Amino acid sequence: MIMETPGLFLAFLAGLLSFFSPCVLAVAPGYLAMLSGTLPQAEDESGLSQAMKRKALAGTVFFIIGFTLVFILMGTALSVLGRLLLQYRLVFLRIGGGLLILLGLFQLGFIKSFTLHREFRFQVKKGLTGPVGWLVTGAAFAFGWTPCVGPILSMILVVAASAERVFTGVTLLFFYSLGMAIPFLLLAVAFSTFYAWYRRVLPYSGLLGWVTGGLLIVVGLLLFFDEFKVISSWFNQFFGNWSLEEFLEK
Repeated sequence: MIMETPGLFLAFLAGLLSFFSPCVLAVAPGYLAMLSGTLPQAEDESGLSQAMKRKALAGTVFFIIGFTLVFILMGTALSVLGRLLLQYRLVFLRIGGGLLILLGLFQLGFIKSFTLHREFRFQVKKGLTGPVGWLVTGAAFAFGWTPCVGPILSMILVVAASAERVFTGVTLLFFYSLGMAIPFLLLAVAFSTFYAWYRRVLPYSGLLGWVTGGLLIVVGLLLFFDEFKVISSWFNQFFGNWSLEEFLEK
């Protein structure tokens, strides 16, 4: 059984790693400019009026809702598929785990044949405004950048499809989206502070790629050998045998 407590932590961490992947991190300020209609200088946040700051925050919230809905739909679809193929669970774990190991090797640079770092963006010549426009932009972001964050997202989707409950898969993708959402919100709320830190992190995005690759291989091996419970046992000990499963069942 894929336990929820470590899975949710893993999903949240995967969301953070997705945001800090080179192709997302490099364009995040551009999305803020699209949502707010302008972009302040990194050293002077006063470049945005209070009204524009509120617009940027509101746009970011709807933008986050947009990509969250898309990711949750992906998780739901694969969780339902996993339930339908429950009798082939071990076969699915072998295939999914093997795929994650290959993606990890790709992330580490040992395999060059994949093209998952290419993004397929919807070309919007004029920024979409208003709640509906911001939602559409967020959904387009999720679809357009899925190939770019494919290795990390694939890990969570495989775990979601391996879960015994559809609700678990939905929750995993919600926490994945939450991991991506928090940095976007920080960027909108405190642009100058976050951007200064962001510029210091950007040169180390390659190192984060190595961390991601290692994580993919570890999770892939655990799933391949159906030993994901090892992480569950460690988490339960760390949290004093408390688990999210018991909390949800109350």
